[in-house]
Amino acid sequence: MADAPLNVLVLAVGAPLGQSIVKALQISRLPLCIHVADISDLAAGLYLPGVRSVILPLVKDPTYLGQLTSYIRAHDIRAIFPVIAPEYEFFSQHADHFRNAGVEILSCTSEVYRLCNDKYESMMHLRRMGVDAPDTALCHDDDEVDQFLARNTFPVFVKPRFGASSADIFKVGNRDHLFGILRAFPANYFVVQAFLDDPCDFTAGVYVSRDRSLRSTLLIERELKFGLSYRGTIFEDQRLSDYCLKVAEAISSCYSINVQFKIVGGRPYAYEINPRLSSTTSVRAHFGFNEPDMILHELQGQLGAYRVTKRCGRFTRYWQEHYLENL
Repeated sequence: MADAPLNVLVLAVGAPLGQSIVKALQISRLPLCIHVADISDLAAGLYLPGVRSVILPLVKDPTYLGQLTSYIRAHDIRAIFPVIAPEYEFFSQHADHFRNAGVEILSCTSEVYRLCNDKYESMMHLRRMGVDAPDTALCHDDDEVDQFLARNTFPVFVKPRFGASSADIFKVGNRDHLFGILRAFPANYFVVQAFLDDPCDFTAGVYVSRDRSLRSTLLIERELKFGLSYRGTIFEDQRLSDYCLKVAEAISSCYSINVQFKIVGGRPYAYEINPRLSSTTSVRAHFGFNEPDMILHELQGQLGAYRVTKRCGRFTRYWQEHYLENL
């Protein structure tokens, strides 16, 4: 008799990341029943082929825990992929509830999430661990910024200290412009970071199993548009792969992280670590590096026989519509 499908739930499928996870699961080697959720009935991921859909309230809604728990019980959900920041925070607060329900929340540890979500602490941690990362400083007072400017030349980058959004990121060319931006936002909102003078931009999916038996990466040189990797080239480079694995070891990550880096003077410098799967998850899965599939094999105790079969190639993205008529 064939194995019964594993019921998995992907949240926030209105977001590109949620949709990317679903696409990767659809080519998993495991028998799966894929459930998807969002707050809106116009979330595009609800209409991907072969999924079972549910509308759930906002995470902050007082009924969210009850509605999610009822759905889990009704459909024997065994694993959940969180997608957006409020979901990670919610599951860290209710970890015991879901553990007791026999549901695995498929994410990094809360310690890794908090570290990587902090753009200052994550860069300082890498530097303390001997991993190349750009000079980064807090912007809570002028003296700290002046000390940073004494070490670095313009242009510099200004970005929010917390979160992974592409909003409010500035390349700044002079002191007046820098302090004008800082004065327009709360004192602790930004960090300032050394400019990495590389026209190319790289992203890497990094997978490290909990027992460290599987440690692998997939590298992409990418072009960014609309805050996403719009097109790119998948390539092999052992030195860059080793660097990304060194980043993962420095923060003690497991499962998947996404390392974004540039190359200056022939050396890679990670400027951001996303402690989760990324919107290029489906791209990496197509080229043989299927992180959701690896995660579920590890969850099922089947990682020992898993073989990563990566391929090189190129990708580009386009919009696609769902049409809902006669509603």
